[in-house]
Amino acid sequence: ETRASVSLLSLQTLWINTGTLCNLTCANCYIESSPTNDRLVYITEAEVNSFLEEIAVSSLKTNEIGFTGGEPFMNPEIIEITRRALVAGYAVLILTNAMLPMMRPTMRAGIAELNAAFPGKLTLRISLDHWDEPRHDAERGQGSFAKTLKGMDFLRDTGVPMAVAG
Repeated sequence: ETRASVSLLSLQTLWINTGTLCNLTCANCYIESSPTNDRLVYITEAEVNSFLEEIAVSSLKTNEIGFTGGEPFMNPEIIEITRRALVAGYAVLILTNAMLPMMRPTMRAGIAELNAAFPGKLTLRISLDHWDEPRHDAERGQGSFAKTLKGMDFLRDTGVPMAVAG
């Protein structure tokens, strides 16, 4: 039978999952991300480019491209993927735990460069499950609270806009 359909007129935010691999295994992860869950392989820059081209060809009014995972900064192409979305004129929101994958020197340099080149267009949303260290660590693992704060310090000191989600 013919299915009902509704024409898409705009796309406020296009969410792209960068892959299911994550440096953590959180108790309440919606997609069961972990250091060993690679059921959803890393998305590539070429695949993201095709989505951005589809938005342009379709003339969809789109304001923002959001990246989630897994941990987006485990995807080796995340900086170039982000650059492509920013060059195309979109605001970019990256959901991250702000821990080791984001803190690798190449990622920190890439984040700083993108933030300088596209001021006010890049925001990182940090997962912080509780203001209390033991409660946060109960969800994300021992020591994760302190590591996340270190990542947030880097973002603050670099001037990268961030939001916190719990």
